[in-house]
Amino acid sequence: MVEMRPWRRLLPVIILALVAVVPLWRAVFLGQAIGPFDQIRHMAPWNGPAPTQPWDVLMADGAIQFYPWRHMVFDAWGKGQLPLWNPYELAGTPLLANSQSAGFYPLHVLVGILHIPTALGMTLLAWFHLTWAGLGVFALSRRLGASRLGALIGGSSFALTPFMLDWTALPSVITTVAWIPWVLHSIVGIMRPGPTGRFSGKPVVFLGITFAMMALAGHLQFFAYGTMAAIILILGLAITKSEPGVEASSPQIRRWIGPLACVAGIALGIALAAPQLFPVLQYGKFSHRQGAATAEGYATYAAEAIKPFELANITVANALGSPREGIPTQDGIISSYWPSLVKQGGNLAESAITLSPFILGLMLLAPWKRRDLWPIAAIGVFALLLALGTPLNAVLYFGVPNWSATGSPARVIVLFLLAVNVIGALGVDRVLSLDNRMKIAVLATPLAIGLLFGLVCPGLAPDAGAAEPTISALRGAATSTAMVTILISSLLAALALALLTMPEAAKFRRAALVFPVVIAWLGYASNLVPTGEPLPIGDASTGTSRVAIVNQNWSMFQIPKAIFPPNTASLSQIHELGGYDSLLHRDTVAMLQDIDGGGAAPNENGNMMFVKPKLDVQKLAAAGVSQVYSAIPMPGLGVGQEQSGYWIYEVPGPGRLSAKGGEATLSFEGYDRQTIDVTAGTTQVIERDRMMPGWTDTSSRKELPDSLWRTIDVAPGQTKIELRYRPPGLRTGLVLSALGWIFVLIVLFLAKEKRKPTIQAT
Repeated sequence: MVEMRPWRRLLPVIILALVAVVPLWRAVFLGQAIGPFDQIRHMAPWNGPAPTQPWDVLMADGAIQFYPWRHMVFDAWGKGQLPLWNPYELAGTPLLANSQSAGFYPLHVLVGILHIPTALGMTLLAWFHLTWAGLGVFALSRRLGASRLGALIGGSSFALTPFMLDWTALPSVITTVAWIPWVLHSIVGIMRPGPTGRFSGKPVVFLGITFAMMALAGHLQFFAYGTMAAIILILGLAITKSEPGVEASSPQIRRWIGPLACVAGIALGIALAAPQLFPVLQYGKFSHRQGAATAEGYATYAAEAIKPFELANITVANALGSPREGIPTQDGIISSYWPSLVKQGGNLAESAITLSPFILGLMLLAPWKRRDLWPIAAIGVFALLLALGTPLNAVLYFGVPNWSATGSPARVIVLFLLAVNVIGALGVDRVLSLDNRMKIAVLATPLAIGLLFGLVCPGLAPDAGAAEPTISALRGAATSTAMVTILISSLLAALALALLTMPEAAKFRRAALVFPVVIAWLGYASNLVPTGEPLPIGDASTGTSRVAIVNQNWSMFQIPKAIFPPNTASLSQIHELGGYDSLLHRDTVAMLQDIDGGGAAPNENGNMMFVKPKLDVQKLAAAGVSQVYSAIPMPGLGVGQEQSGYWIYEVPGPGRLSAKGGEATLSFEGYDRQTIDVTAGTTQVIERDRMMPGWTDTSSRKELPDSLWRTIDVAPGQTKIELRYRPPGLRTGLVLSALGWIFVLIVLFLAKEKRKPTIQAT
């Protein structure tokens, strides 16, 4: 057996890294951050130029949620603090326990320690995770028997799917998804250990680490999808017989050992990720979205599934319009992606079902008689059924606790895309064995599917009433453009397949690697990833003060008339009463509703908490607010000062900090602790920051009493109060994680000992 040269082992990494740069070239080489910052910069107080691209409300989350979260996490680790608490939003709220901040994800820790700027760090992480996702599909395909060429085609095609590219602005999604193929790769390694059938602990450890990384990446919905895929694969491989030559010498023992070892690996992964998972689960008990699943809620949930008309995007991402191209209206530029006008939550990212026609052709060639392929196909079928809104969703919605609080069921389509790309990778090596009729079928099928779906499916959209003429015009323009793209991409796919099927061109087969990139670039990759200059981080810290930022609505279609969009004030260390989080404490929501005299969330988004114009000034002051920022004049607050396109009003009151019998000053505020200096005679300090379980007065070593705000009793002669925050579940999680890492080290040490060569006598 010829030993592979070391540089050739790195060749897949190099190729897939270069592939991942294709859609990110502007961000990587021009220094632009991932996210639609241009739209946010147009709002007050930045008042930048009008953006040229239309508003995309889902992508806006990249700027107003993930950018501030990543900035705080990086900043905390850079300062040697734990990223446990967000002091700036919602009168203080957990940071680690919202999950999507991913405070303990190792790469986030590394970026923070290295003091890499937030925008650059997010860009590099996006590039890395696209590469890592492609490498995961490459490794999984290879383990299932694909050639290096086939695995590279499958990996590059998956990394360049519109789903992966369109979700780059919401990094917790692609970060979590990037680990799913590695989890599946580990499971195959355990269940199908190779010709010898020998069991090793190393695959179990690798499964544990990859499963933990998938959990630490932060998006629990996609973590759940990855777990479902893992369970289907374990059950599928346990039921089906392995291929000849790869079964253990004792099949009965192997059949039991494999699934048990996989369960052990998953348990190890949960233990390793416990310091983040446990606080999230504990905090989830207080969620404002906690409640029984209802028929009405299920109807709303199921309405966000992929509709038949959205299948037009099966081979090209712009068959229903482009979210990055706009049309002018009297209210501004709106997206030409018309499904957003006829479907609740209509967005390309939420229903990105697009597959490369190259992969569709290769899928027909897959070795379907191989039993090891069936569980992968089962994952794809399961995901497709869920994404299309079949009754299978009801089982999850009503049967799994808190599943009713998850996002669109269409998102599970990523498992379908992953499965099809792996299956397509396995079809490459069968190309040379095709007869002429099969060659014609393989070459023609992607084109036929693309044209059929692209022409027929858009007409299945529901009638939009008064807006139907506008939508019909958008639909016609999008279909015309899509037909050209489908023809070009299908012809390129046919050329690539023809190159693979020609025996006389065998030496040029590697050139087929170029086609997934070219097809993606011509079809969508050149403008699908939103980029832009990041928001400026000013020096507008409010110190110990808190502000209320008055906004009203959050448009789904045009740039909202807002100031300091939720969470962006934190970039300037401004403490805000409102905010936007994926997990909100029900008491915080109730407090804001009381101040607003009604619902604090805009109709468009139940996770945003606004301070609205009908606010109660006295209750606002009682919440520690000293200033009000408003986009509109508010005479009821007195005389305001106009600045940068908004008004500032002073609110008399106690502020964030007040003391009985003396004075108190907040001298230090971090992401896991605070220091308050008090003068002689002070008996009690009230800090109007949200009190939640985990805040402790270190001098008395007692947790602060349960209330809306933090109340600290001061001992006689005490001049300094040290507060520390440790969310419930963190300590238990750290113990479990430590035990898990000890187990990992023991297994790796024993494996190393076994590999030591024995010296034979001569």
